[in-house]
Amino acid sequence: REQQRLVTAMVYPPLLDEVSPLNPLPYPFPGSLELFEKFQVKPVSPRNLLKTLQPGGAALLFPGGAREVFKRKGEEYQLFWPDTADLVRLAAKANATIVPFSGVGSDEFFAGTVLDSDELLGLPVVGDWFRERIRNLPSLVEDDVFVPPVPAPRLQGPRRNYFLFGEPIPTAGIDHKDRAGCTEVYSKLRSTVEDGIEYLLSAREEDPFEDMPGRYAWEQVTGVQAPSFDLTGKFGRFKAGEASK
Repeated sequence: REQQRLVTAMVYPPLLDEVSPLNPLPYPFPGSLELFEKFQVKPVSPRNLLKTLQPGGAALLFPGGAREVFKRKGEEYQLFWPDTADLVRLAAKANATIVPFSGVGSDEFFAGTVLDSDELLGLPVVGDWFRERIRNLPSLVEDDVFVPPVPAPRLQGPRRNYFLFGEPIPTAGIDHKDRAGCTEVYSKLRSTVEDGIEYLLSAREEDPFEDMPGRYAWEQVTGVQAPSFDLTGKFGRFKAGEASK
């Protein structure tokens, strides 16, 4: 918004189908396609990513894809990225700058999972139905399946979301044909995201408004967004006086 630039989100191709592969199940959720069209998202592919990263372009990409969206029980905040560094090679081919970011909160939107993807596929009749529906869908990450889990509602509301952007990683000086060099950058990228997740998980414990009911009440009374943990305190990444810059 500040720079008047559109960040193009890259999404799993079946999400853009007029008719969901899982029809009549309401997934993707009603209204998703209209939202995708509004923000001009594109189906993820090497060609589309490279085209989006042309000078002046910006792309939002989650390397773990559907595998990270539909996590199994006990996999909260784990990354399931491909083993190869193709992402970095494509970025280097476009001389793009990679901005790693970490997020915490979305994996706890619900209270937990009643049945995960593997358990649903293991059920009689239900599993056969899902397998028939996803049989011809593309697989972009090892062990990814387009089978949304059955969640348990979180009665006190979803947990707060936190995001942390890491130091940008330029690729202008990286040869996209240098597999070893790209792998090194890919490893650094993944470590940065994982470190950020660990940091946010710890830092949010200092947030007095992490709980939704209290945060909602405070925001309704004040009319402004509730503050989070102290950016210059125990978990701050800024020196005093720099947090507001």
